[in-house]
Amino acid sequence: MTIATLALAACASAGGSDYSVGPGVANYDNLKAATDKCAADGGTLTLKDGYEKSDLSSWVCKMGGAK
Repeated sequence: MTIATLALAACASAGGSDYSVGPGVANYDNLKAATDKCAADGGTLTLKDGYEKSDLSSWVCKMGGAK
């Protein structure tokens, strides 16, 4: 498979739905990686309402560029 095919397969499997970033500490490096991945998937990384910004699981990738 080519890289483009793999990327399309990953997008198809995600179904275009919002997704949580995952567990961990929301430091610069982790947020940068999550932001880059989210943008590559066509979304925008945002903090969930009322959640602690230092916890990586408090962040969600909103698909479609919604803020």
